[in-house]
Amino acid sequence: MQLAMLRQPDAFAACFAARFVQRAEFRLHYRPAPAGWGRPDAAAQTCWLGLVIPKKLCKAAVRRNLIKRVMRQSLRQLRLPDSAVMRAPVLMLRLTRKLPADFRSARSPALLAYVRQVVNALLQDWIDRTVDFVAQEK
Repeated sequence: MQLAMLRQPDAFAACFAARFVQRAEFRLHYRPAPAGWGRPDAAAQTCWLGLVIPKKLCKAAVRRNLIKRVMRQSLRQLRLPDSAVMRAPVLMLRLTRKLPADFRSARSPALLAYVRQVVNALLQDWIDRTVDFVAQEK
């Protein structure tokens, strides 16, 4: 799966109004890609990603970068079967509340594991809701 970043304010605004799944402090908005996005030959394999991590909720730049890095890495490592068809390849990860105060260090392994666990659960919820598996005929 190829990963492309959302950059236009209109694309972010459309994602805010889209469906979402919520886990802990994170919300994953998802929607279908508009018809004119991407190359026609690779449109089914391209996933558009937007990241919204407000400084108001996450002051440390190290933490914001960690969250962004985990989300990008999780999407790159996501392997869907060949029979899978993505219906909502525009994703936006949003931090909606402050992270727990239990994590003292911005680079702690515990924080990394926590963010990884929540992001992977969000991606699994997204897959369960939007990815169709087409039966392969032999």
